[in-house]
Amino acid sequence: MFTLYSSDYTGNPGNCYYPHRHTVTDLDSLRAAVGHDYVCAEYRNSYRSNDNFIGTDCLPVDCDNDHSENPNDWVMPADVQAAFPGVTFAVHYSRSHMREKNGKAARPKFHVLFPIEPMTDAVAYSNMKKLVSTVFPYFDTNALDAARFFFGTAGAEAELYEGQLNLTAFFEDDFDADMPCRNMPAVIREGSRNATLSRFAGRVIKKYGNTDEAYRAFLEQAAKCEPPLDGKELAIVWHSAQKFFDRVSRQDGYIPPEAYNSDVSYKPGDYSDVGQAEVLAKHFSGELRYSPATHFIRYNFKSLRLNHILIEANYSQEELDDNIARGAMNPAQAARVRTSHLSIDAACDMVKANETAELSTVVLLHLSNANSLADAFAAQMRKTARFARVFVADKGLIVELNKSEI
Repeated sequence: MFTLYSSDYTGNPGNCYYPHRHTVTDLDSLRAAVGHDYVCAEYRNSYRSNDNFIGTDCLPVDCDNDHSENPNDWVMPADVQAAFPGVTFAVHYSRSHMREKNGKAARPKFHVLFPIEPMTDAVAYSNMKKLVSTVFPYFDTNALDAARFFFGTAGAEAELYEGQLNLTAFFEDDFDADMPCRNMPAVIREGSRNATLSRFAGRVIKKYGNTDEAYRAFLEQAAKCEPPLDGKELAIVWHSAQKFFDRVSRQDGYIPPEAYNSDVSYKPGDYSDVGQAEVLAKHFSGELRYSPATHFIRYNFKSLRLNHILIEANYSQEELDDNIARGAMNPAQAARVRTSHLSIDAACDMVKANETAELSTVVLLHLSNANSLADAFAAQMRKTARFARVFVADKGLIVELNKSEI
């Protein structure tokens, strides 16, 4: 299943040394591993820190049920199972489980340990934890780094929830493709009936909502069970999916299925330049002009009095020449860059040719890691678009685009 590393202590937050390796394959080995303080990754010299991260095959998250004081809102491992149908995971109930703490009533508190494919990138590992929290928002979002430790408990209370998938496979599954029956077996055999139907119920209720259509699709899959599941077991599986959907639908930013599945979709048929351009032309004709990446733009848009320009500034000729001279780029690759990407000089020429008093924003896109200088490019564009805000696109950048200047 997965690997844990324990210390010689229990309840010692100052310890960073976790030398004891445990391969968890069943409930007994899980209880043995979590009897002392533990981590879910291997670190250089067994010393826990983000910088010492070597790798992991286990992704842990915390559930403290601190999102509400109403016991009806508290979640349990069965709710995790509904949110991640078909996924194997282990549960270790924390030392504060069902105990009053900081003046708050006793409530369920537990750690969830998901088996994953081996990972060696600490940043990707942390990002995967964040992705898990978007699926199930009741996990503690303050514990998402790659050097998280957990307090062990003597006589550990633990559980295993077995499925057919690890967490990596769950996220790699294309949920939206050919629903509702994609990858479902023709016959659901005994031993996998509950897990298979739980996974399908969670997927179909997210896709179509708590509707008759979703329930009919669920029953169609249930009819494949050999031998059949009785009505009581089917009702338990579906009720669990309904509880999960009810919680999800109350989250901020939730988009109901009827809106998400609307024919008005901004998802292109393919992610080529043409595929994306077709979507933009369909939904924003008269409001937006689009040109795919190229080493020049032949059109002039000045008569449109553009408010905002988002434009590629991939490279500078000086940086490109310098990289060729240093042997960091071969001439053939450089020639391809020149004929398929827009340089900062060409971007400035394009903005200058289309600038009017209405232009309020310029965003520079697709800067090359090797052939660009972000600060210098922004400064050069500011000299061209003297009355516009200039941004360099980066991960997480949010720019509000209005018709009037902001």
